[in-house]
Amino acid sequence: MSDEVIAGKSHILDIETLPTLGDYGYDGGRIAFRQFCEKIFKTDSPRFLRTKDGALVIFRQSDLRAMAAMPQLSALAPNQLFPGLLEDRLSDEKPVGSSIANLIKNQLFSTNPPLNPVLRRILLKQIGPKPTGAKQDDVKAIAVDILNNLPQGESVDFVEKIAEPLIGRFWGYQLGMTDEEALEAAVHARNMTPMLFLQHDPESFYEADNAAENYRTIVETASMRSLQSGGCPFVEHVAMELKDIDIADDLDYTGHVPKSAGAFLAGNLFDGFHTAALAVTNTVRTLLEHPDMLTELQEATPEKRAAIVAECLRVEPPVIHLSRYASADIEYGGYTIPKGTHVLMMWGVANRDPGAFPEPDHFDPNRSQQGSTTFGGGAHICPGRFVASLVAKCLLDAITECRINIRPAGDMNEWIGNHAMCQLRHLPVILERRES
Repeated sequence: MSDEVIAGKSHILDIETLPTLGDYGYDGGRIAFRQFCEKIFKTDSPRFLRTKDGALVIFRQSDLRAMAAMPQLSALAPNQLFPGLLEDRLSDEKPVGSSIANLIKNQLFSTNPPLNPVLRRILLKQIGPKPTGAKQDDVKAIAVDILNNLPQGESVDFVEKIAEPLIGRFWGYQLGMTDEEALEAAVHARNMTPMLFLQHDPESFYEADNAAENYRTIVETASMRSLQSGGCPFVEHVAMELKDIDIADDLDYTGHVPKSAGAFLAGNLFDGFHTAALAVTNTVRTLLEHPDMLTELQEATPEKRAAIVAECLRVEPPVIHLSRYASADIEYGGYTIPKGTHVLMMWGVANRDPGAFPEPDHFDPNRSQQGSTTFGGGAHICPGRFVASLVAKCLLDAITECRINIRPAGDMNEWIGNHAMCQLRHLPVILERRES
């Protein structure tokens, strides 16, 4: 885009004429994501791209942050995410995908004003920076227990034996779940992964739909049990505040008001189980590629460990992209983006934009994270970012406290392709306790 066009009269952006993501080799997943980043940030690269379905693609850090702040850039409402799946039906037979749709419609990610800020406040009162920070000792205790009960000197899968149990037990502790329920919920959340694929195949999507039903049953049942028995402030506060919401459901824009604390928590904590486990895994994998950082952790201050986690997640972000749409015309960069345009926000790519992060391939825990888009941006920024970062840091604290060395035990590149996330299938590691 030339300076003359930017400064000139606004005209409608002709998305159909833009190069596609495919032109730059992107078809989903971490491997394609890295290759895309290497190609796109050249001096002669375009400013915008499009998907093969005609969505506008935003990938530069400055554009993402500017557009994320625009109120006209809206979340996809339930009927946009799941067309036809939330309709009332006379038949008891549910179409494949309806379990996913009925879970995710309770997420604040599928809401817009006036509902989004209301639900967001309810959630942030429980998992905002202050309440999350207060749980630090509890999280570290869980991590220490997990590490102390794993075999030393043998290969274990970090994903299944450390990340998922850690995240699962963290949420289980908040909701009054048994450890068995929490671990089962974490496994079902992982099995929902195909819902995030760019191209769905019937078999995997069917399995993801079943996993969504099982996950919701476990989390919702446990939450409502805790509410009835009392003594679980997390659930009780959510239930109390949900009662005060007086906003009508609007599945085409505003969104759906969860009808119980259990429905609210199951919907919104899916990302807490799934994406947070990815964040923990990606943090450790990055450190395994930089063993000097693992050594430095032993003497690092809490602030330095937090900085290391932030840089790990800049380098290996869990989320590559999420979708939005223009609920009204958007004037930006000398162009009009028409109402109704779908927009793909490539948050992970922006973290590797050399205009914002010089030498983006270089791991530097001392670099400023100002402008990071690891957890999105704007009004729809991920509310679980504080939990994901804290749990990753607490695991590093526990590894240091338990005097454990961790090293790779096999392939560290089993990345899932065709995916909106950077997600490993497995991460084999060996834990060994240091003598001194």
